[in-house]
Amino acid sequence: MKLDSKVKSKLNRNIFIFIMIIPALYGIFRYFAVNGYSILLAFSDGEPFREPFTMRNFRMFFQDMQGNGILALALKNTLKYFVVGLIQQFLCYVVAYFLYKKVPGYKIYRFTFYLPCLIAPVITTAIFMELIRVGGPLYKIMDEVFGIQFNNLLARPETATNTIIAFMFLSGIGTTYLIFLGAMNRIPKEIIEAGKLDGCSTWREFWSLVFPLTFGTYATFFLMSLCGVFAASGPILYMTQGAADTTTLGYWLFTQVMGDSYNYPAAVGLVFTCLGIPILLISRLIINKANPEVTY
Repeated sequence: MKLDSKVKSKLNRNIFIFIMIIPALYGIFRYFAVNGYSILLAFSDGEPFREPFTMRNFRMFFQDMQGNGILALALKNTLKYFVVGLIQQFLCYVVAYFLYKKVPGYKIYRFTFYLPCLIAPVITTAIFMELIRVGGPLYKIMDEVFGIQFNNLLARPETATNTIIAFMFLSGIGTTYLIFLGAMNRIPKEIIEAGKLDGCSTWREFWSLVFPLTFGTYATFFLMSLCGVFAASGPILYMTQGAADTTTLGYWLFTQVMGDSYNYPAAVGLVFTCLGIPILLISRLIINKANPEVTY
């Protein structure tokens, strides 16, 4: 017996709704159940409800942060990565502006900046480590040309973190500049031409015309960076095999969980989440008041 069109349409709709409900339910379970259980772990020394609830993990956290322990060092390194990431983000914006102005050879520059994205991160990291190793190309240039000798930069505590940060800065332009470039290409040419007629210099055009008109895109990336302020990190495990002096908060949490330690890391993560949320909300409020949304 054939179904009429209305019944068939209703059946297809119900099947579609059922199929779409499955990932939604999974997302709800993953968000509330997993995160809720993580919060309970922070207030316990063992499995929640089987062990008494306590504030010991939080007291331990504040004690660790007052000294020069591994957690304080991890926070310091994490903030270094975050600040360098913000600088790199602005550099991407400047690169996008010069490509937007079609400087001589801009097509070559565009390909060059995008080239690292075509190479796997592990390969890029391996090439960088080969360049800076003792006896490598950079070592020989510094020794033979400048007469300067240096040991393995990744093996020395005072230079290891800065070396990884330098690698992240040099190889991390990625595709961000393409998004900034796309936002700039949307600017009506009449606005730029009007600025030129008024005697607007390149510097003034950049700050007074292009930046305000693309501020929404830049602010979005800035807020996304703030979302991960305490998760900023680099290829620590690959470059230094997880040396303690190069650790970050993200890597420290990773090592703790891999070592089957959950309660104290859950407390640390909860503290930094509570710190990150107001930072993000206040920054968003300031950005919206400083430069309201521009439409064109």
